[in-house]
Amino acid sequence: MAGRQGGAVNLLPVTGMLAGTLTKQSAATRRYRVVVVGAGPAGAALTLRLARIGQRVLLVDRESMPRGKVCGCCLSPAARAELGALAPGDPADDRFQAISRAMVELTSVSLSAGGRSARLSFPGGAVLSRERLDTALVQAAVDAGADWLPRTAVASIDVTDAGVKIVIGSPGSAEGDSVSIQADACVLATGLVDQVRVHGMALDTGPRGALDHPRRCLIGLGCTLPAGGRALPPGQLAMAVGPQGYCGMVRLEDGRIDIAAAIDRRAVRAVGGPAEAVRQLLDAAGDADLKTATMEQIRSTVFRATPPVTRTAAAVSAGGRLLRVGDAAAYVEPFTGEGIGWALASARLLAEAFAASPGGDAGAIGQTYAESHHHHFGSRLSRCRRVAALLRRPRLVSAAVVSAGLLPWAAGRMVPFLTGANLSRGGA
Repeated sequence: MAGRQGGAVNLLPVTGMLAGTLTKQSAATRRYRVVVVGAGPAGAALTLRLARIGQRVLLVDRESMPRGKVCGCCLSPAARAELGALAPGDPADDRFQAISRAMVELTSVSLSAGGRSARLSFPGGAVLSRERLDTALVQAAVDAGADWLPRTAVASIDVTDAGVKIVIGSPGSAEGDSVSIQADACVLATGLVDQVRVHGMALDTGPRGALDHPRRCLIGLGCTLPAGGRALPPGQLAMAVGPQGYCGMVRLEDGRIDIAAAIDRRAVRAVGGPAEAVRQLLDAAGDADLKTATMEQIRSTVFRATPPVTRTAAAVSAGGRLLRVGDAAAYVEPFTGEGIGWALASARLLAEAFAASPGGDAGAIGQTYAESHHHHFGSRLSRCRRVAALLRRPRLVSAAVVSAGLLPWAAGRMVPFLTGANLSRGGA
């Protein structure tokens, strides 16, 4: 999917709400092959793929579309390949063509640490806002025949031998507003937060922070600044690394600046909030120009936060009746745009597992998906652990930045290591 470099575009409007296709009461009268919880890239892409192979699928989300998320909004080369694989064969499809044209090509990464800076080439990457990306994927799933319920919370899941009962209602509503939906399987695409309960107990999400430093717990922070300013040109990703974490800034397709950071939550508390934590991180990294140009806006912006950004969970449980995709299954501090690529890849792997089992045996689907998920993501998670360990050592990062600035061949090796660009789409 070819993108464009430079100025703002407005090819796929995201100002109007994407209406649901049915009511909760209507959904309760149907039995679904799959109910997907969460309409981010993983959930929406999975729903689209399942609808295309003729599965009756329902997608639910607590929020409406469009909506922003704490996300760097960068698409790695692998993410772009996964999006390209989602596009239909008809080259005249307006929706996917609009996504392609709206992307801003990433050309470089400006990396700052310990008062040192270097600009590295970043071929193949792109930027696209989550408002635009997620809304387009959900609309494509609806076009393919999926049912869509926005503003819907999943209160509980009950797994039986006959299938899954999902209790849904409006977020924050009284218990009387709830209805039950029957399905053969339920897929959690809920990101870093599982707010679903199974059999009245919190769903096991696996060890949180088990892959992180025992004395440091990074949380995600994000905000979006209004369009304007000259400090950050389109196509450049600015990354700052400091003792307490790291922060990335990039200009979106409509001119706004997206800020996404992973910072030690104790440091955020100690300095009085996210804005000051980001300011101190930029100070430590030495990116003075970017800090000066954006700090006044940052002070007046509300940040959103996530739980700890490193977690693992079982991709398959309850005999294949409960499955996870995207961040809900595994997340290890992707540094430059890998999170969206991982989400899209996990959706593809699970859809392939469904397609490979025409009889619909939950156990067979679960086993196929578990094996392919481990094969695809094992080395990627391992590499991200190494990147995360490096980022905890700002002096080493600063030395690497100096080397990258002095030795082009060093920079050429650094970017593939940081972004996973040396891993093929289908390989391990």
